[in-house]
Amino acid sequence: MSTKRKHDDDGGEEAVHESRQQQVYGNPKPAKKPRKTEPAVHKKQAHASSVNTIKKRIRDVSRRLERADSLPANVRVEDERALAAYEQELVAAEAEKVRQKMIKKYHMVRFFERQKATRQVKKLRKRLLESKSTEEVEALKTEMHTAEVDLNYTQYSPLSEPYISLYPPKTADAEEDGSAKPKPTIWFEVEKCMEEGTLQRLRNRVSSAPAPAPKVKMQKKPEKVKSKPEPEPMDTTGLNRRQRRAQRNQKGVFDKKTTKNKSMAFERNQVFGAQQGARRNEADDGAESDGGFFDE
Repeated sequence: MSTKRKHDDDGGEEAVHESRQQQVYGNPKPAKKPRKTEPAVHKKQAHASSVNTIKKRIRDVSRRLERADSLPANVRVEDERALAAYEQELVAAEAEKVRQKMIKKYHMVRFFERQKATRQVKKLRKRLLESKSTEEVEALKTEMHTAEVDLNYTQYSPLSEPYISLYPPKTADAEEDGSAKPKPTIWFEVEKCMEEGTLQRLRNRVSSAPAPAPKVKMQKKPEKVKSKPEPEPMDTTGLNRRQRRAQRNQKGVFDKKTTKNKSMAFERNQVFGAQQGARRNEADDGAESDGGFFDE
């Protein structure tokens, strides 16, 4: 019977992989957290060809050329060349921006029409293989050519230009006439490029339409402040405080410092109180004395 080998004979740490050495119990080496070898993830920066970045560079160079009259000749020439290069980059960046906008706008229409044109091409190809009469073959070849141009139109129509649909929804007038809708102008260009083999160039063609003019912010006209009519001065000589207040309330003139609550009930109570106070004062002035201490 073979004897059991001792624990020291199995190599100890050598039997454990290097990446697991820190997990071995009783390991004299301190367990260190492995360092990350991957570089830190940097924040996404603005692309160098973005429109705003190029515009900022153009502004900086233009201001430097306008303000610095004592620039050396070589520095001025370099700035002028840089300004011309930035302007060309701006035109290209704006064209790319318009292109991306058009791609996003007409992506769904292109996809559905491409699927429809693909089905039509497959259907005509199948009919062409099954047909035997010469006249039918010629008619199917004509339809096949039109369907192939339709398919290439959905794929290679210029991306930076508005896409005109080949299969618009039929209206009631079009169904009564029964006439097919005329093809757009780009359709014939696609047909010509199919013969010349320049479909890719047509697809990436830069639009010749002028760039949209920047929106001009309309300045708001200053609002006219309506001047409030000043109240006419009142003659309050010989009147006490309550009488003067009653006179102001009757004429509709209120003191700004004292009119905090402008509700109708408050105004009615105020007028009523002033009138009652005025009547009480008049009654006190006209009443005869009862023989008080100060009466003579």
